[in-house]
Amino acid sequence: MNRLLAILAPALVLATVLVAVAGTASASGRVACADLPKIGLPEVPNVSAQLVTDGQAAGMTGLPEFCRVILTVVPRIGIEVWLPTGTYNRRFQAVGGGGYAGVISYPAMAGALRAGFATASTDTGHQVRDGSFALRPDGRLDQQLITDFASRSLTELTLKAKILIKAFYGQPSRFSYWNGCSTGGRQGLMLAQRMPGAYDGILAGAPAINWDRFIPAELWPQVVMRQELGGPIGDCKLAAATQAAVAHCDRYDGVADGVIDDPRRCDFDARTLIGQATPCGAFTTADADVVRAIWQGAVAKNGKRLWYGLAKGAPLGFLAGPVPFPIAENHLRYWVEQNPQFDWRTLDYAGFERDFRASQRLFGNVIGTDDPDLSRLRASGGRLLIWHGWNDQLIFPQGSIDYYQRVLDRMGGVRRVGEFARLFMAPGVEHCAGGPGPNTFDMFAALTRWVEQGSAPDRVIASKVDNGQVTRTRPLCAYPRIARYDGRGNPNSAANFDCTL
Repeated sequence: MNRLLAILAPALVLATVLVAVAGTASASGRVACADLPKIGLPEVPNVSAQLVTDGQAAGMTGLPEFCRVILTVVPRIGIEVWLPTGTYNRRFQAVGGGGYAGVISYPAMAGALRAGFATASTDTGHQVRDGSFALRPDGRLDQQLITDFASRSLTELTLKAKILIKAFYGQPSRFSYWNGCSTGGRQGLMLAQRMPGAYDGILAGAPAINWDRFIPAELWPQVVMRQELGGPIGDCKLAAATQAAVAHCDRYDGVADGVIDDPRRCDFDARTLIGQATPCGAFTTADADVVRAIWQGAVAKNGKRLWYGLAKGAPLGFLAGPVPFPIAENHLRYWVEQNPQFDWRTLDYAGFERDFRASQRLFGNVIGTDDPDLSRLRASGGRLLIWHGWNDQLIFPQGSIDYYQRVLDRMGGVRRVGEFARLFMAPGVEHCAGGPGPNTFDMFAALTRWVEQGSAPDRVIASKVDNGQVTRTRPLCAYPRIARYDGRGNPNSAANFDCTL
């Protein structure tokens, strides 16, 4: 019963407010920008609305005319909704955040607005950029702010934006989309799992799902280096290992292009580098074992895997640099240890495993965002497109495969799941963008075609653009298929690659 109420509550709130909107609307059924604060949004003590006509807002320039609505949902979820006037395409695109959020995603909002979308973003309920918001001054977890960050802010953004769109335009948007990468990708999957039907299409790039596991696992390289080497490994040794892995496994897709098509198939062993000279010293056995451990991923005392590692070919220095990645360090300090003075350097292998399992226990249900039961999303007619770069240096790409595989197992296999949810892996692409792989591809356009034209994407053409010139094209293939060169024609043309198992 509680689960049913949780599902129905947003719709009941929306229906109630729309009745109030009707009393504020003009004869045309529309509410003027200046009158939007009068419609009485629930749990919103502060709301303002202003018509922006000079093309500038929040540091963004070149914007079309729009109504800018700024509101706060109790206790302190900040939300902005931008409603274009003359350029509106009758579509809504909510945009996600990054890291611990704490700010409105203005650049993404500006891009959506310029494309004609009504758009919205949330700071997720706090106004700091690190993970300290999760810990109250008395040393206890702030469950309200954690829940707001994980899920409630997303529900509130969706409800408030849809109410305002209906009020301002006199009718709901024809199509609603979520667009996000990293934390924004996790947010999209949270909505797919807990608010199905709210969006016609959800684009989740490099999603920060499995948060309770992959975030502590980002600290694994640091723990291994301190335990095995007493400190960080030299950057040039990390680079040498990556270069050697690429050189060894580059041709597995039939063409040498500096990109490993599927790092899971790469059998390069870092121990072959032992004795090799580098600018930061000879590669030692301990160096090789550290690199192997980073690629393998976090393991428990009994040798069983706790989480995945970085893919061979991905840059290693972000997680294996001189200092830990701040999001991971903050998570252990404020969320798990709940001690602002906690020093990660005190962690040995046993301590790492203890904190890893504590993170699972405390936050798996709150922010794991890995429920494979998408039956309600399928029933709603929504479409979900997930993509992840194989060279992601921050979020382990096999985590996305792990989740999607569990969806396949739960929901009936590739054919049935492919009717509403698809995963694309992008060889050579780093976290949300960059890397030696393609740097130009439009997953959002593929999603909109799927939603509005019924054209499910089997492949998305991606380009490598250097100095304004397209130097290479490749197909990104719907999982589990992988692009393979057919051995004929130009190896830099996507036309000569097949998507195969």
